[in-house]
Amino acid sequence: MEEYLQKYDWLIRSTAKKFYNVEWEDLYQAGYLGLIKAFNNYRDPNVEFGSYAKNYVFGEMYELSLKCRNIKLNKNYLKIYKMVNQTKSHLTQKLGREAALSDISAYLDIDLSEITYVVTIMEDMFSLDDEYANIQVGAESNLDEQILIRDSIDSLDPLSSAVINYRLNYDLTQKEVADILGISQVKVSRIESKGKNKILEYIS
Repeated sequence: MEEYLQKYDWLIRSTAKKFYNVEWEDLYQAGYLGLIKAFNNYRDPNVEFGSYAKNYVFGEMYELSLKCRNIKLNKNYLKIYKMVNQTKSHLTQKLGREAALSDISAYLDIDLSEITYVVTIMEDMFSLDDEYANIQVGAESNLDEQILIRDSIDSLDPLSSAVINYRLNYDLTQKEVADILGISQVKVSRIESKGKNKILEYIS
């Protein structure tokens, strides 16, 4: 066991770099626990241990990060993120090109460094959630079914795909999705309903 822990110490350290707002020592301990769980459940010699263990290591760190994720409780960050997305949509149409963060900063009169920080933090958070949603740690799952559902969402048009992702993967309310995308709540409801029907048709 000790040999595995030493050999895959790099896995714990590299995975920890994906997280923020969590003490390094706590992340390392969570990764260490994940490695132990992986070692205890490892049964298939045809699968390289490192590949098998990374989901356990990530999973333990992710669970820890949820407990420490003060960013979710910071309503000001979410408010700024919503404003940025709404403004980006508005300015993109107005300028005839994709609005840069500098354009949005000038329009909202919010310091560029603050906007950059909020956008980076929020998108990193969503990225972690998305990565965790696509792995299974110590649980039986129907991988083919998961892939089919993911493919069905990807087959939707960009707006419908965004609505379904925000609703299903990020558990946002229709109002929150509407604010982020800069559309009405009624439109979100209609898009979600049609999108779910298309998903059912795709996987049936």
